[in-house]
Amino acid sequence: MALRFLRLGAKVIVWDINSDGMKQTRLLAEEENFSTEDNLFTFIVDITKSSEVYAASKRVREEIGPVNILINNAGVVSGKNLLDISDANIELTMKVNVLAHFYTIKAFLPEMIEQQKGHIVTIASVAGDVGVCSLSDYCASKFANVGLDLSLRMELAKADLLDKIKTTIVKPYFISTGMFGGAYPGFFPLLKPENVADQIVEAILTEQLQITLPWYLSWIIALLHWFPSKCLVPINDFIGGYEWMANFHGRQEPSKMNGSAKLEINNNHIAK
Repeated sequence: MALRFLRLGAKVIVWDINSDGMKQTRLLAEEENFSTEDNLFTFIVDITKSSEVYAASKRVREEIGPVNILINNAGVVSGKNLLDISDANIELTMKVNVLAHFYTIKAFLPEMIEQQKGHIVTIASVAGDVGVCSLSDYCASKFANVGLDLSLRMELAKADLLDKIKTTIVKPYFISTGMFGGAYPGFFPLLKPENVADQIVEAILTEQLQITLPWYLSWIIALLHWFPSKCLVPINDFIGGYEWMANFHGRQEPSKMNGSAKLEINNNHIAK
């Protein structure tokens, strides 16, 4: 997404706890002859800590200027049954996938209100609409993302700001980035990250409230919600849902997040 916004002439700010990931983004930008000194700015930030988020947002305002688009893209997944997830992993999932969204919105929304312009983008998941075996913590965090987006929109509407500050929530299926390495996609193919990035940018530019990827899953999920709850177990069994995460291994890299839990991390956090 960073490269796509650079191509559109935007200044892009990337927050990540992993400096290697930001170096890779910078190299890709330089390969396309973008001036990384003038258009791409990177900050090492632990977004699980509100103090770091607020301090970094202050630096952004002072050194670069106001943020018009905030994309909450950080995410972690453990891929274990509930009883097998350590308390540390559960807490980290909630901190990265949920609490960080609150911190960044609190950091940047006041200035958007002052500027009377802004866009807040939440990268959630189809797992925010359904329960998935071995993804209890991840699903819970994505359900929280959905609730946060809806509640924020209501608050903006109450303040008569919806025509000035937009929100978009993105609900993708499994993306072939390695984050869900080993997961069996079931009936639906893995999504290509470049296609997902294109559709997210398009949704932002066209100010869509919500996109589900692939699009037809929104209809399938809506249909599932019409069924009685007791029907969901046999439906899940029929589509092989119990086996989706059976061979999950992620990228098989230890997490660098806080030096604690070993979670699969996709913690690229982009603000523009």
